[in-house]
Amino acid sequence: MDNSSPKEPQVEATLILLKKIWVFFLVGLYAICLYNEYLFPGSREGEPLKGEDILWKIERVLFFGLMGLGLLTDIVQIRIDRSKAFLFLFTSLILGGLCNLIAQGQMKVLRFIFG
Repeated sequence: MDNSSPKEPQVEATLILLKKIWVFFLVGLYAICLYNEYLFPGSREGEPLKGEDILWKIERVLFFGLMGLGLLTDIVQIRIDRSKAFLFLFTSLILGGLCNLIAQGQMKVLRFIFG
């Protein structure tokens, strides 16, 4: 008798919950990047402007939280289907890394449209 069959609904439910939290973190990261771009337009290397440093710290926390959730989601996903290994971790890295650039581009377009 296979002992893994009663656990499958629990694993599926856990995977769905982790995916929902992952999306929440991704949307939160995007919102913080957009808010940062709204308050402090343009990109800077090195020292942030006064008040911008807290937004940078929040972005880092959300990004690493997104990466951690991506890893946890992949671990659960591997239990279900090994062919989808490291999909969320790779997606977290790409989308989290590009989140600030996407927010900058969208803010430029919005400023161009609305003056």
